[in-house]
Amino acid sequence: MRRAAVVLCFLATIAAPAVAGAARTIAIAYFDNNTGFAELEPLRKGLADMLITDLGQVASLQIVERDKLNQVLDELKLSRSKFIDPRTAQKLGRGLAAAYIMTGAYVVSGENLRVDVRVVEVKTGRVAASDKVEGKKDDFFALEKDLVDLLIKTLDVKLSSSERGKLRANATQSFDAWSKYSAGLDARDRGDEAEARRLFQAALDADPNYQAARSATERLRVIFKRDEAAKAAEIDKTFGSLDPRAADFAKKVDDLLSQLQASDTKELGQKVALLHYLAENDLTPSMSGFARVPLEVMSLVWRFDDAPDAETLLPPVCEYLIGRYPGDGNSKTQCKLLLQSIERHTKEDPAARKKQFEARWQGVTLDWEVALKENMGNIFKLFRLYGQKSRPR
Repeated sequence: MRRAAVVLCFLATIAAPAVAGAARTIAIAYFDNNTGFAELEPLRKGLADMLITDLGQVASLQIVERDKLNQVLDELKLSRSKFIDPRTAQKLGRGLAAAYIMTGAYVVSGENLRVDVRVVEVKTGRVAASDKVEGKKDDFFALEKDLVDLLIKTLDVKLSSSERGKLRANATQSFDAWSKYSAGLDARDRGDEAEARRLFQAALDADPNYQAARSATERLRVIFKRDEAAKAAEIDKTFGSLDPRAADFAKKVDDLLSQLQASDTKELGQKVALLHYLAENDLTPSMSGFARVPLEVMSLVWRFDDAPDAETLLPPVCEYLIGRYPGDGNSKTQCKLLLQSIERHTKEDPAARKKQFEARWQGVTLDWEVALKENMGNIFKLFRLYGQKSRPR
């Protein structure tokens, strides 16, 4: 069965009788997935989002946003419930302040897709309309338009010629793009924003003109940028408040080192700067016998065990760590393995070794590789500082 066979949709509508000229509110929720295929679950949210987008173009309708729907679902603990029951739909509709709510389910039989729908009057729980749309799975986008038409007819909405034209248009004709976008919505609802961004970008790759995916991606970029700025400000504040005499000095250092990501160019630079500050001032913070500094330093050292001058650059780093952190047995173990690795590299032709090292860092694309490359100069300065500090006085 192809994935194109899916359809979800939980749709609700509001206020039949309303003051003339006033927008009628419609809440769009998720239909039940009765296909028996768990992989089709994310499409429930994709279809709801598509319906929200289409109906949001009708001036006489006010659409309840998906975020509000998710909030009410959580509050009423209905996330896993079946909404086909009019009483349940009525309860959800009240939470959304809707006069009507459309609910239903979708099923797949071979190459055919059927969506059963009900429109429930929230105030009374009466089923105001019950119908279905069906067709080939490959005609999914046409079926979604049938759902829009059904709702418009049920509410007796009068459309302008401009609105009719907008409702006939599709945000995308690519089922693959729409499927990835739907999965992205589900990931975002789970709080996995990194996966959501990846899926939204995949939707754009499948259809570069898919505006919904583009808008979602842009919104996530704004969120990430805001969060990153807040994190950076907090890190700068903590860094600026470091006081070696304070009782919480070791904890602050530990927190900073654990927060700063080695896969982010700026944050890795801040981590290296913090390590440089500690070494330069002969500070060896530790908590209850545990010191994070040796762990962080060794994670950097191992990235450069094949450097052309590794045999002179890195052993002094090990000497520093073993001398300043005698209780850290891991450093001794790691340094013993490091020396074995360096010895293997020294047997290679020096010119070829240098050329190979330089080639390794050309055209790197992974985040952690880029971060290391951009900070390599300061990392090597840190290693040389450890060498100076390890010399007998």
